[in-house]
Amino acid sequence: MLTTAEITAMRATSDTALPDLATIQRATTVSDGGGGTTTSWADQATVACRVAPAGGGETGTTGGRVVDESSHVITLPAGTDVVEADRLLVNATQAYNVTLVKQREAWELSRRIECKEAV
Repeated sequence: MLTTAEITAMRATSDTALPDLATIQRATTVSDGGGGTTTSWADQATVACRVAPAGGGETGTTGGRVVDESSHVITLPAGTDVVEADRLLVNATQAYNVTLVKQREAWELSRRIECKEAV
């Protein structure tokens, strides 16, 4: 069994391999004053990250439903608050829509998410 100190040390080592910065953005809906709504993105946090290509954009099946496959896997520090409706802005230039957050348990060393490059 790993101790808390060992897990903390392993997380610190893992974090050194995150060369980029991601701003996690969450959608907010506000009234447009004319009876409708407008969606905008609110910054939640900025964290270190690593972006890697995931595949060729084919469709696949997730939980019994057909969905577009993710184009990238983004690695974040363990315990990062990110949900499937979020968007990540990496290095202030490239946006990615989160399609899947891979949840791990107590021994999580990093959080990996699947994303689709925003156009």
